[in-house]
Amino acid sequence: MAERVVLVIHARMGSVRFPGKMLAILGGYPILEWVVRRSRRATEVEHAVLATSTLLQDDPISSLGERLGITVFRGSHDDVLERVIRAAQQHEASMVVRVCADNPFVDPTLIDELVKSFKARSLDYMFNHRPGLGLEIADGFGAEIFRMSALESALERFTESRYREHLTLPFWEHQDIFRVAALDVHPELKSPERRFDVDTRENLASLDHLVRVGGITFDSPAAEILETARYV
Repeated sequence: MAERVVLVIHARMGSVRFPGKMLAILGGYPILEWVVRRSRRATEVEHAVLATSTLLQDDPISSLGERLGITVFRGSHDDVLERVIRAAQQHEASMVVRVCADNPFVDPTLIDELVKSFKARSLDYMFNHRPGLGLEIADGFGAEIFRMSALESALERFTESRYREHLTLPFWEHQDIFRVAALDVHPELKSPERRFDVDTRENLASLDHLVRVGGITFDSPAAEILETARYV
């Protein structure tokens, strides 16, 4: 059977530091819209899903997804691991690209490179979205990819809430079980001190200034965004 890559964006309104940040406005559009529009430009992905919870507070996320024309899946609020797996299973995924919904500048080219490299290697988890394992890319541009069988194995093996709330924790803590690697292909993006995710209102204000003054758009590549950030 042919390999099938499904991209899952998981998002919810609840956030301790910045409640409702998914729908906060960045350059005139909700953060989540930036994520959806940019990640869906990846050509190595067969299908994209927006995965949120069944809680009423996440209805606005579902509504935005429907407006943007992306498939919406609703599942567990706290069990992120299960929610991502169920969302991907509905579309017969053999590989799952996970995109964080607070990374408005996720780069589709980096997603495509990640998928191609993962297909060529015998791994369970690979990432190019944050510093770690020698990778020094600026945080917020890339993504991560899992083999579906590895995610299903993690769901079966690890029942503690901390493993279910944080999708990558089983892979980081149990590299004796899972094969993990970083993809480092863009020296021009090496800037580990810089972050382009939205964790706080201060992060949002900084990125909003970058978008408005620097002219960043849905089509701007990561290298252009990083270069602009050095001067804005």
